[in-house]
Amino acid sequence: MNNKQESYEKMSVASASYLSANATITAGLPNFSTYYNIIVTTHGQIQVAQVQQEADKSGNTNNKKQLKATLITDTSDIIRKTVAFAMNTNNTALFTLVNYSDSDLTKASDTKLIGICQVVHDKANANVIAMESYGVTAALITTLQDEITDFSNAIPKGRVDKADSGGATKLLVTLFKTLVTNWAKIDTLVEMVKVTQPVFYNEYISVRTVIDTGASSLSLKIKAQDAESGEGIANVSLSISPANGQMKAMSVQSKKADVKKTASGGSAHYKSLADGDYVVTATKPGFKDVTATISVVNGESTVLEIPMEKA
Repeated sequence: MNNKQESYEKMSVASASYLSANATITAGLPNFSTYYNIIVTTHGQIQVAQVQQEADKSGNTNNKKQLKATLITDTSDIIRKTVAFAMNTNNTALFTLVNYSDSDLTKASDTKLIGICQVVHDKANANVIAMESYGVTAALITTLQDEITDFSNAIPKGRVDKADSGGATKLLVTLFKTLVTNWAKIDTLVEMVKVTQPVFYNEYISVRTVIDTGASSLSLKIKAQDAESGEGIANVSLSISPANGQMKAMSVQSKKADVKKTASGGSAHYKSLADGDYVVTATKPGFKDVTATISVVNGESTVLEIPMEKA
């Protein structure tokens, strides 16, 4: 959950508890039990969705780390064997192409790591028969290709999860809309006893107040990166607008800065964007234009990485 949702949930749970403690008063309100039971049920559904949301985030991150560690280990093994083969056969070109250290692989960006591993795979595959005595087999090469593919697939998956946090985040949005709708109905019913039950009414109004927990106003961080090296690119022009014609209200700051330029590290920040989907376009002379769509959930800090290819 984002901070805004957490604040609302705290209010909702506290208010439900208060109403439960004053059941003798609320019992006479028409349809009160219907709305109240929906709220209590929704609280349980929110807890389940929150657990799933966190599991999705941590699980995808851990999975990517595991895939990367395995890929580096197995690529390093093939590199050592290929380097030995290249040295013994005086194949300088092959030696130069595959002579990467463990440190080189570990420090490489995700995109660059995939490129290195693919080169190592392709060169080993081209010399697989000659390198049989070095322990390089067709099965070993096939396994490496599978690991490259798995890690490549994990990269966009991670980006989607950061932007959307999986189906659990979308479900949370729906559940909180249910809370808002039913609390509005209960508010209307409670107004009926404002005069006859002033102490109860005043305390209810106090408990029903949502206290902001202090959410960060940062909604979106965009980082433009060189698609080949993974290095950040400065002075990339970024424009952002609501997707699919959505009339989402952007912040005053965003309206004043529809176009931003990335800083020296390749990053730019947008604050207080309204919930919704946005289209981001990145342009810079010497690079191909890139357009991407990102989902923003207010109160959450979303990261969008934009790989840019040279024109």
